[in-house]
Amino acid sequence: MSEDAPHHFPTATVVLDSRILLTSWVEGRATHRLGMLDLHTGQWRVLPGLRGMLRDALVLSGERALVLTDHALTEIDVTAAETTRRLTAGIGKYNTSLRREGDDVVAVGNSAAAMESLVSLSTMTLWKRRRRSPHPLDTIPEGAARAGAARLLHHGPELLVAATQIRESAPQRLLVLSSEDLSEITSVDFPLGLNSAHVVGDGVIAVGPDVGRARTLTVMPGLIPRVSDSGSLPLAELVLMANESAADLRKKSARRNPPRTVYRDHRLEPGDELAAVTGRRITLENCVAARAAHRHERPRIARVQITDLELQSSSLNGAVLEDVTVDGLRCPHGSGFLFGCELRRVTLRGRVRGLILNPTLDDPDTETTARYARWHRERMQDPEWMLDLTDATGDITIRGYPSRFIRRNPELQAVVTAEAARTLDWRAIDPGRSSLRIALQELVRSDWEDVTLIADTHGARAGDDLRYIRQLRSSGIARAD
Repeated sequence: MSEDAPHHFPTATVVLDSRILLTSWVEGRATHRLGMLDLHTGQWRVLPGLRGMLRDALVLSGERALVLTDHALTEIDVTAAETTRRLTAGIGKYNTSLRREGDDVVAVGNSAAAMESLVSLSTMTLWKRRRRSPHPLDTIPEGAARAGAARLLHHGPELLVAATQIRESAPQRLLVLSSEDLSEITSVDFPLGLNSAHVVGDGVIAVGPDVGRARTLTVMPGLIPRVSDSGSLPLAELVLMANESAADLRKKSARRNPPRTVYRDHRLEPGDELAAVTGRRITLENCVAARAAHRHERPRIARVQITDLELQSSSLNGAVLEDVTVDGLRCPHGSGFLFGCELRRVTLRGRVRGLILNPTLDDPDTETTARYARWHRERMQDPEWMLDLTDATGDITIRGYPSRFIRRNPELQAVVTAEAARTLDWRAIDPGRSSLRIALQELVRSDWEDVTLIADTHGARAGDDLRYIRQLRSSGIARAD
């Protein structure tokens, strides 16, 4: 996988009939891919168009296979690498297991759910729902348990392969033991977790739960003296062919989606400053700002201009942002909650997704919370503008930053003062599907001066947002900018 592959998308990895290895990942920002590795030739193929990550798979007759993802049960043509049929209705979401119940029936279920779905293969429709059948548990041999095995991944005539943790995402070791006497042949540490391990050819292919994060499959060749399938390549040779094939796919993908620059696991300590930075297509992953004991020590980001910025599991809470311009911002998985930041001449342009700004910083340490609240009150005495939204669109929520510090686009944004919210009947106005009324409810319960309402013109409720703002203005509740 490429260096900028998105993380936080766990996948299963399945081997079909000793011929095809299936796994999944995310490309770009949210495009799911099913990878198909031919274990005879070492060639990768990619099946696009799936929704959700791979959870399980079954081989069918006629070069077909069933693929279970988070949101669907899909039949694929393995030879052509294309989808032939798909079922979503009635089987629910986030299923994890796929099991044959007969020649024409498969059971789809989740190990945490009480019910499972029986699906007819001939019609690709839901047959009925029933209480989930108990799954037989793999018995771990006593000798393997003494070696630390907690989860059985493979038990064949030559090798026993196990993990030392039940939970896939926990740091653990992969144990490869002899099936004959359970003596250890080799072991490998997996600090990012371990999803599965498959005996292929003369060795083992092991995979972590998050292929995008690990970026590689782990291969251990030469563990078995002979290869039972004479049509397969030796595993060491298969690795070379698969890596060449993967490199070709990455080149093609890079032409469609230029790679992003990813900064991971950075921490701005008290007194640190990130300054004079210009860039494009940047992702911050697991990047944070530390709390400061003194105002002059607050982590500072200054004189920065970025086009297409993405925050992944990152938090800049409490930082000072000064002379920052961002053209295009995406904040998935709750990374857009920016609390306790001091803003000075921050400009947002283009589409913004998932940004919530709040000047308060709630810390487990009450003294820290009070300290940041005092700094915010001091900043409010400075007339310098904070935020320019005149050229920004999208999903933006402003809590507690007064409108007098915000440059706005009156066509998409409106201001309701605290006095208007207390004295005028804004509750009589029907918001439709707009969620902007929530901001007025928060305004009534808070000590804010006012609130800036921002219509998301890219969302499904765009018409309701704009209509609600117009009605608030025409009723004299929203200020006429």
